[in-house]
Amino acid sequence: MERQKGEVEMFCDGDEFCYDAVVIGSGYGGSVAACRLSMAGVNVCLMEKGRKWDAQDFPTTCFKVMSELRMENKNLGVSFGPKDALFQVHVQDDSLAAHACGLGGGSLVNAGVMIPTPVTVRRNSKWPKEWEHDWDICEASASSMLRAQSIPDEFPNAKVMKEIVEDEIEECYPNSMKLSMSINGKESQSSIKMGSCLACGNCLSGCPYNAKNSTDKNYLALAVQFGCTIKTECEVQFIVRNFEEICEGIKGNSRKRKRRWRIYYSDIDYVASDFIVISAGVFGTAKILFQSERRGLRVSDQLGCGFSCNGNNQFSETPFQNRPGPSISASYTSSLGFTIQSAVLPAAFPSLLFKGITTYGWPTGCWFLHGLIDKLKRMMRVKDSQAMVLNVIGHDDSDGRITLEENTNKICFGPPRDPILNRKIQAFQKFTKILGGILFISRYRSTSVHLLGGCNSSSDPSKGVCNSNGQVFDPRSPSAVHPGLYVCVASLIPCSIGINPCLTITTAAEHASRNLVQDALMYKRSTYPTEFSEPKLGACKKLETGMKPAVIIRETITGYLGGMPCTAYLTMKMNSSIQKKANESNLVLCESHPLLRGLVGGYVVLKAVEKDKLYVISGEVDMCRVDNRTPYTQSMHYHLILASASGSRYVLEGKKIMNPYLLALYAWKETTTLHVTLKRINKHSLNSETMDIKGELHLSVVNLLKILINLEGNKKGRFICLLLQSFWRTYILQIPRGNPVHISSFGSSQKPYPKSDIHEMMTEDGCMISCRQWKCKLNESKHQEQRRKYTVLLINGYSTESFCLPTEPKDLVRTLLEEGYETWLLQARLHPFHPSNDFTIEDIGKFDIPAAISKILELHGDSIKVHVVAHCVGGLALHIALMGDNKSPSSPTKMHCSGYSSI
Repeated sequence: MERQKGEVEMFCDGDEFCYDAVVIGSGYGGSVAACRLSMAGVNVCLMEKGRKWDAQDFPTTCFKVMSELRMENKNLGVSFGPKDALFQVHVQDDSLAAHACGLGGGSLVNAGVMIPTPVTVRRNSKWPKEWEHDWDICEASASSMLRAQSIPDEFPNAKVMKEIVEDEIEECYPNSMKLSMSINGKESQSSIKMGSCLACGNCLSGCPYNAKNSTDKNYLALAVQFGCTIKTECEVQFIVRNFEEICEGIKGNSRKRKRRWRIYYSDIDYVASDFIVISAGVFGTAKILFQSERRGLRVSDQLGCGFSCNGNNQFSETPFQNRPGPSISASYTSSLGFTIQSAVLPAAFPSLLFKGITTYGWPTGCWFLHGLIDKLKRMMRVKDSQAMVLNVIGHDDSDGRITLEENTNKICFGPPRDPILNRKIQAFQKFTKILGGILFISRYRSTSVHLLGGCNSSSDPSKGVCNSNGQVFDPRSPSAVHPGLYVCVASLIPCSIGINPCLTITTAAEHASRNLVQDALMYKRSTYPTEFSEPKLGACKKLETGMKPAVIIRETITGYLGGMPCTAYLTMKMNSSIQKKANESNLVLCESHPLLRGLVGGYVVLKAVEKDKLYVISGEVDMCRVDNRTPYTQSMHYHLILASASGSRYVLEGKKIMNPYLLALYAWKETTTLHVTLKRINKHSLNSETMDIKGELHLSVVNLLKILINLEGNKKGRFICLLLQSFWRTYILQIPRGNPVHISSFGSSQKPYPKSDIHEMMTEDGCMISCRQWKCKLNESKHQEQRRKYTVLLINGYSTESFCLPTEPKDLVRTLLEEGYETWLLQARLHPFHPSNDFTIEDIGKFDIPAAISKILELHGDSIKVHVVAHCVGGLALHIALMGDNKSPSSPTKMHCSGYSSI
């Protein structure tokens, strides 16, 4: 069902991978948005950090569980485990938070408990009133899609809970609870064959019998049937508003398209879309928005505030076991302000971890030894486990805070205050006495798997991040929102709800998706009316595999811009699959090898301009660029668009210029010196420049060695060879880029350079010189009559061709011939064709110029008028010829010109 890692769809015939909408995350929020948009005919791509999990892939042993664990321990400053592990655990101070990672999100490894949102919660002052208009309808739709079913039997844990809780815990009443499980194994709405629940108790490690109705088996399966593209193992880093018109449009449609957003899944790679739905979990959603805020996205100051753990705590007891049943099969709400649920620990979970390592026992005593002995007995199969987990859900103050660490880009969090924590502990100590067991209490004040908030829904940006429809506020205006940017996840829930939040999150997503679909369809009809079509079942296209980067380079260069210290930390992906096509305005003779061209990411530190980092949101590099006017000179060209947290954007243009002089004596300096121009641009137009700073950045020997050591890619050897080859060609061989035929005809393929005649002549002092003659071929009678007597003599400077430039489509020779003038070019004794070691400029004026004039008079007669255009040394020699009263060797008269120009 999902697309393979690294596969993307080229929807646009241009430079980007484009979609109408991109959904980030596949849990109870993202799956709903992807499904509803796809069913409405919107071209959707869903991007998921984790991978696809089949029933047989879920861990069934302690070793496999630990190998699928990612731990972020802020207290110890350590992180271990794969980044896309199934279980993601965050530890900070005295709190622990856990969530899942995979196609289906938390629905893969939760208990699937479906409890309607309590009426008391919906009356909370923080609860969006707009949700109440269709809440019951959306809740019924969510329950139907998730196939919530009643529990058919009363399992052992449920019996114990019923016998003890109702009598011993004050005013407890059972909840109307259903499970998102397949009891009879019937097909779902997406025609996926489901297994039947065998009451094995392994729900929390993933159902090995394909009986859990996780979102990948309903919402997402239906979305794929309607054409949704799913890309797994793809973690989105940040999003930026797209101000560049770089998307070309679909074949056959000449109108250019411009997608509103770019979604980056690395510092360089991105997809573009008009709508973004962020549903990456509470921590993931906050992280994406925090990173986007650093790159100029304006977000409410309330981002990260209102974080709730849903009053979640976990305890464990020691009763009995027959048939475990689903993970949670009983739920009771107490008048003390919390909900109690009995849970079954999966057999694959390391029980010792929950009996003495991450917990401490009550009553005090040899509780760790008890846990160790219990584990040994289980390993020796002397007895079955008698552990029972008690899940406690309540109402906290929802005043927690999520932040993003500056240097490490890791999530930090502070849990909310739990005002009834002592009541919970006292109630379970009483519960333990009745059972006659040991109560293992978590060492963490808050142990939560039900994370809520952080991007709270509100009617005011001063109190929340999104409105009731999930649209992200633009704080520059009280009621403004970022067009096309939505949040659809548990982050929207503004307060703790006191029960398992799965159904509540899905219901809120159904509500937000209704407005999202209307918004997307209205925008699509108004912007791309010819592309709109009704949804078709099975319209999901086969994806094309993008070309992977062949070489990755990490470069650090330092220096000064405008006298201010600057450091650039760049990452370059050469031979990238989304590399832009060469622009004809670059005037490059021929494109360099693809391995020498790529895209750039990273950031620039320039404290004098911006106190925060300037992040590269779009960048290109060409390691071997040559201009057609200077085919012998090579340059390394950098073009970077930078964004800051203040909202300002900048363009950084950099060149390392390599000139073929002095046999590479300056090669090291030129190849390690980046000449930089930094320009600040208008927020809404890349053409409006308001600042221009210039300077140089340098690559040190140490950083060069780091580049070579850290070079990555499957073609790094080939890359180094090509780069050295380009240096050799520029500095040693000193030959132009491209072949001579291409060079001579560039820019003038329709009009080849005019042919010329060479006239050799001997000067009066015995020196051999020459002249090139271009005859005018205009046929108009008026031109022939008016200009046939006029001839132009061109005199170069010191050994420099200033007028005859075959690679220039509009040089002076071409221009004069087009205007009807016969043109001569003097190749005096200083020309490379006539090497001479003993001459002066006076000799050119006394002998060479008169000899050229005499040759013209010989061919056209004495009545011809000669115009002279001279440059540099040629101009000085012309003045000597005119003022020195020089005689033409073939004529007794003075040398004369009707006009001259000295440049």
